[in-house]
Amino acid sequence: MKINSYAKLGLFLSIVSILAGALVRATGSGDGCGATWPTCKGRLIPALTDTSELIEFSHRSVSGVLLIVTLIIFSKTRKFQSGSLVKSVTNYLTFFVIFEAIIGAVIVLFEWVGLNSSLPRIIAVPIHLVNTFGLLGSYAILYKILEDDLKDIKFIFNKSFILISFLFLLSGATGSITALADVLFPSASFIEGFLADFDKTSEVLTRLRVLHPVISSLLSVILFVYSTRIYKKYGVNTKLLQTFVVVAVFLGVLNVVSNIVLPLSILHLAIADFLWISYIYVSIDLSKNNLFINSL
Repeated sequence: MKINSYAKLGLFLSIVSILAGALVRATGSGDGCGATWPTCKGRLIPALTDTSELIEFSHRSVSGVLLIVTLIIFSKTRKFQSGSLVKSVTNYLTFFVIFEAIIGAVIVLFEWVGLNSSLPRIIAVPIHLVNTFGLLGSYAILYKILEDDLKDIKFIFNKSFILISFLFLLSGATGSITALADVLFPSASFIEGFLADFDKTSEVLTRLRVLHPVISSLLSVILFVYSTRIYKKYGVNTKLLQTFVVVAVFLGVLNVVSNIVLPLSILHLAIADFLWISYIYVSIDLSKNNLFINSL
């Protein structure tokens, strides 16, 4: 297989791994394999006798294949010239994937799973999510530069890109906290949950839930305005990016109003992943043509 094919496979596996991880968290299946890693209850291939074990093992399996694919790409890019774009991106990508495996192992071994609401888990969950965004972004960049045979994308790192990327990571981090709060401290209805968000007697995690809709709304407005300006100024097609923005907002609102439905939550995260990838692709297209908007 060519590196391009491995990059495409890795990008696909990254998305599947992120969604599988969200399913593990949402269903409280993090302890499905017990406090053992990389084995599942001491076995490489467990009996898979219960749902939580099946869900957790499936997530580990996808993540394991992703690690192998990444290491293959790392090996294949060693022949590239030092400092080349492909080699540099692969180095970052490998770091994110290995760190993903390490933090996943730590979460399992220290049993920061299930209904554990300890401070270490509250800290580890957003770090885990931010790292997955870095992983996904690196795979998106690698696939794009290989497909377009790009040697340089230095113009991508302007003020707008840095700000929007930061908001993406912040939105992802707060989103993971919100998802954890919904699992640990579920509400009987939307109204009850809304009131709990502003109740001083509520758990800290519950009161932190309000951060995600605020930050994600800000990100959505900025993205929509930014993509509109790009289209008007350069004629770059940003319809897909704008579509993902609208769909992500719609699903987010629908999920909150319906008091958190698992399929909607997973779909919402999937759209957020595609939105992140689409934004990166638009930014690279601008960069390769030396076009960018440095302010919003």
